[in-house]
Amino acid sequence: PGSGGQRLSLDTEGLVLLPDGTYWISDEYGPYIYHFSPAGKLLSAIQPPPAYLPHRNNSISFSANSPPIYDPNRTVTPADPESGRANNQGLEGLTASPDGKTLYALLQSALINDGGPDNPFRRQARLLVYEISSKKSQQPVLKHEYVVTLPLWTDPTAKKSKATKVAAQSEIHYLSSTQFLILARDSGAGHGQDSSTSIYRHIDIFDVSSATDILSPANDAVNGSIASSTGVLNPGIQAAAYCSFLDFNVNSELAKFGLHNGGAQDAGLLNEKWESIAVVPVDGKKGKDGEWFVVSMSDNDFVTQDGEFHVSFLLVEGEISVVLCSGWLANLWWWIGYLNGGQYEYSDASGYDLDNQALVFQVKLPKSATP
Repeated sequence: PGSGGQRLSLDTEGLVLLPDGTYWISDEYGPYIYHFSPAGKLLSAIQPPPAYLPHRNNSISFSANSPPIYDPNRTVTPADPESGRANNQGLEGLTASPDGKTLYALLQSALINDGGPDNPFRRQARLLVYEISSKKSQQPVLKHEYVVTLPLWTDPTAKKSKATKVAAQSEIHYLSSTQFLILARDSGAGHGQDSSTSIYRHIDIFDVSSATDILSPANDAVNGSIASSTGVLNPGIQAAAYCSFLDFNVNSELAKFGLHNGGAQDAGLLNEKWESIAVVPVDGKKGKDGEWFVVSMSDNDFVTQDGEFHVSFLLVEGEISVVLCSGWLANLWWWIGYLNGGQYEYSDASGYDLDNQALVFQVKLPKSATP
């Protein structure tokens, strides 16, 4: 924090726990990455290249398209930044190598200067690769930068001219130094939404081994661009290879557990927002047989009618996944209470009660994978 105070205002997304007990948190609005001690003391912060920083009216502006709470009548002009990360589309995905020496951060979708913020042009999401160390004296070093072209999906509820949309990513997870799991999905469909039928909810895989390293002063300067305004990559730039992998929406599989995609708005309908990936060995040891459980959990956005939130933290293979659940106890911490310690009850205006949900896939990964 600077001279203005001792608090940071963050929209936290990615969370990575390192072997030394310290942890990194990525922020959607900076978009910055923060390093904390086991006791929660801020140790350092990573500011991404200038191309990532949101600019309005020739200055850095971290505002969303909404007025500050102290001045509800203020209008944010322009609504979207003129360059840098789009509103609410910062460093959503964060993961690290098992040895804790390399940190990877992926934008939720393209920078304004790379085709964002509108569909279907916001496909080119940038991936930052930092060399990090547990030594307090060594600052992170940006070593590589790649681009991941996000998948498209067709919205059956939209006009034909606006039906093609980008499946923005919600999380990534390390498999190897070149391969990663990525959770890409649609929005606006699921339990509590106007539409109950999701078109695209996947955990896919991308590989940067043949991708162009776009790290350069020109690409990373303010307004630096690696794609046109319509999201077409500049000549000579090769994006990461992208492969479809796990589909959440297969009703024949969901039905085995009383779940479904589409249909009635009931407790068995999949939630809209799936925002986490954890990978654990089936053998409970090191996964030498190549068999792994891939776990994803949804975010219920505090949609409840009784104001009661059950919060747990699941520690798995060096990463923490934050889970908001109703009636479910994970294996690390547990907290329950009403808003502001019980002083205020809370009822979401939607009228829905959303429990958190978890999906677990058993997969075979190459023995070279070290998730």
